[in-house]
Amino acid sequence: MKLNLAILLLVLTTTIQAQITIKGKVVDEFDNPLPYVNVYVKGTTYGTTTDDDGSFSFSSKKKRGTIEVSFVGFQTQTFKITPKIPFLNIILKEEANVLDEVVVVTKPKKRLKKKENPAYRILKEIWKRKRKNGVDLVNHYQYKEHEAIEIGLNNLDTAFVKGIFKKNFDEAIKTINYDDDGENYYIPIYLTEKVSQVYGNNKENLKRVDIEAEKEEGLGAQSFVFDRMSNTFQNVDVFKNNITLLQKSFVSPLSSDGFATYDYVLYDSVVKNDTKLYNIYYFPIRDQDLAFKGNFWVSDKNFSIKKIKMEVTKSANLNFVRGLTFDKEFILKNDSIYLPSKNNYIGDFTFIDKNDANKGLTIKKNISYKNYVLNVEKPINFYDVEQVKIRPDQFKKSNNYWNQHHDNTTKSTYKTIKTVKGKRKIKKLTGLLNTITSGYVNLPFNIQAGPFWTMFAQNEVEGFRTKLGFRSFKTKDDRFRISGHVAYGFKDKEFKYGAEARYLLSFQPRITTSIAYQKDIEQLGSVLFNTNQLLGRSFGTAALLNRGNNFYLSNVEKIATNFDYAVHNNFHIGFNFTKANIQSATTPDNFSINYIDQNGIEQNSVTDVASDVYLTFTPGRFVYGLGVEQRFGRNIFPRIVLNYRHGYKDVLNGTHDYDKVQFQYNQPLLLGKFGLLDATVEAGKTFGTVPISLLSPIPANQSFSLVKNTFSLINYYDFVTDTYAATHLEHHFNGFILNRIPLVKRLNLRSLITFRAAYGTVSDKNRAINRSNLSYNTPDKMYYEYGFGFENIGYGNLRFFRIDAIWRSNYTPAAASIAEPTPMFAIRIGIMPGL
Repeated sequence: MKLNLAILLLVLTTTIQAQITIKGKVVDEFDNPLPYVNVYVKGTTYGTTTDDDGSFSFSSKKKRGTIEVSFVGFQTQTFKITPKIPFLNIILKEEANVLDEVVVVTKPKKRLKKKENPAYRILKEIWKRKRKNGVDLVNHYQYKEHEAIEIGLNNLDTAFVKGIFKKNFDEAIKTINYDDDGENYYIPIYLTEKVSQVYGNNKENLKRVDIEAEKEEGLGAQSFVFDRMSNTFQNVDVFKNNITLLQKSFVSPLSSDGFATYDYVLYDSVVKNDTKLYNIYYFPIRDQDLAFKGNFWVSDKNFSIKKIKMEVTKSANLNFVRGLTFDKEFILKNDSIYLPSKNNYIGDFTFIDKNDANKGLTIKKNISYKNYVLNVEKPINFYDVEQVKIRPDQFKKSNNYWNQHHDNTTKSTYKTIKTVKGKRKIKKLTGLLNTITSGYVNLPFNIQAGPFWTMFAQNEVEGFRTKLGFRSFKTKDDRFRISGHVAYGFKDKEFKYGAEARYLLSFQPRITTSIAYQKDIEQLGSVLFNTNQLLGRSFGTAALLNRGNNFYLSNVEKIATNFDYAVHNNFHIGFNFTKANIQSATTPDNFSINYIDQNGIEQNSVTDVASDVYLTFTPGRFVYGLGVEQRFGRNIFPRIVLNYRHGYKDVLNGTHDYDKVQFQYNQPLLLGKFGLLDATVEAGKTFGTVPISLLSPIPANQSFSLVKNTFSLINYYDFVTDTYAATHLEHHFNGFILNRIPLVKRLNLRSLITFRAAYGTVSDKNRAINRSNLSYNTPDKMYYEYGFGFENIGYGNLRFFRIDAIWRSNYTPAAASIAEPTPMFAIRIGIMPGL
């Protein structure tokens, strides 16, 4: 998500409307006042509950819409809002054959200890059974699942809609729906559906999912952005203690530690079909916490959840989120098992702030389950079949098929999308979103220019540097893609360039190949290794503002090729072959890479001819796109990379024979309400005698911005190693600490702490051939940096900034001949847009 939502929402903001006051009283048929009745403007957060006398009063910015009056056991009533709404005298009638017993327990003004709370006994029984629910209670199961994801523009006023349809407004308005508040309009712009047959074996922990049909329509069908938005809501498991949502951990209302986060109120109980159901409401103790408010119904026989509603509070420490609601319903099967029947997720996102008057973006995800078959055993080898989608139209079905699966509402949505997707104003909105999130601008002939955020940079060799990139792009599923760039330095007056062509050889198994050529400047001391990235993209030549002087740049002319085989979407085996000519990009006085060759002759350049074999494993990662270029989701997943490199001497004029083994493991860990720990460990060793250009400098960062897995308080080439180990730890508290501090919590800031360390050595043989003007210093006593910071800095939803205070260890390398002084403390800024 993150920035993907932000720019589209920028153009959807309107001014605040005047408020109206709504007053009234609610009584039953015998004129008895009804306390705690819900009185709300439907689809909004405007509303209240009646007091002990049945009276209510609240303000609303909505001048039109529907007031809904509801109370368990009584028939719900609705009223239209008018500009001069009168005092409402409302009589609620009791529902027949529904309510046999009502026990009203008001929320105490003072928090009760959990053992004193009437809801505690029920929750204890839920906790005992939470590990086995629904289909987990049977040995074998199967069912049909229908998933629909819709994205649309909400809270649109009449003027905006007229601007879209112009002369056809009167006709179009007949098909455009109102928002839930019944006041402004909602226009869908993208809809995708999937029907699947699901089979499971709980005895062997096996599962098989067969996709039966897929359908997609709308402006997002050709971009990665809407794929990512479509996966905003993964299926929420309310029985887990913590729920992962938007890359953050929310405490489940059914958590065994829920009383530390929620106030629970046993509201009432209902006897229905000889089963007693308890209705429990829950509220976050602190509104800023990542938690929900809502209620759930639970059976008294087996303490299974019948229905649960969850809503993220508007005050929660989340950006761009005006509203998130989740509804889950369960059906009773075989008189003892509650099975999922329906999941509804709705997200309402705005750009500048969460004001109800602003236009926004709605994402809806609806999942229905039916045709359950329980305890019908399938052979074990039945589950060996894995269905893999390899073509965009692989599961396309006829209109006759979808007519059987669509209701009138869905058919109307598709009709509306087909109408609006050709409208110029809507295409501009979605085009702007795609441009900002990808960094590329559409040009004629299926060419895109970008990314624009690397267009300008500054360094001591090139001076002011400008760079223009390009790529071919017809659809997200292009089988062939070419990309490249042209750069120019205003100080050295040199053009640099590079290009890469990639082709998808096979859909199944997925095999890609690519070839690239580059003649450009690189900062070889800023990264330790990469796998299938052929063109150099080091930040050392891309930063606009830097600390100190950086002459440590190299001219690199290389040709490279890659072959990548996907054993699985998240398990790749690859092979690279490169030939690179490397020289210093400046004079020897500023930066030299000289060395003594095997004949005792001093050389000033390296020809590196090498091959790489790598393995990458990313279990649980979301992958989008079926073409040669794929995109990856922002969900939480580990990453393991193993790379073996061999250098060839005398092959294509290669100058060195060596071997290098490198390993990296990244593991983000969600620690419940305590936040997210992002941990990385990496290590490597070079076997053979090689010059500085082929060794492994500890990655430095001399820019004033934060860069992942680098050290901010050392200079490029301060530490040069052939054997190294490093770790990078960042813990993001996600507001856990600052939400508990009075006054400070209003700022919606989030705190974090960091720790980075490196250890390394270099052999005597590699020291002996060094004739550069840099000394080979190594962190053989371990070098480390530590700090703390604040993120989510900004205004309203525009909280893109992070500030870190960083200190370093006292271990300082011996002074090199051209080394810049290194600070002991620094403040660094990061631009990290997020929710």
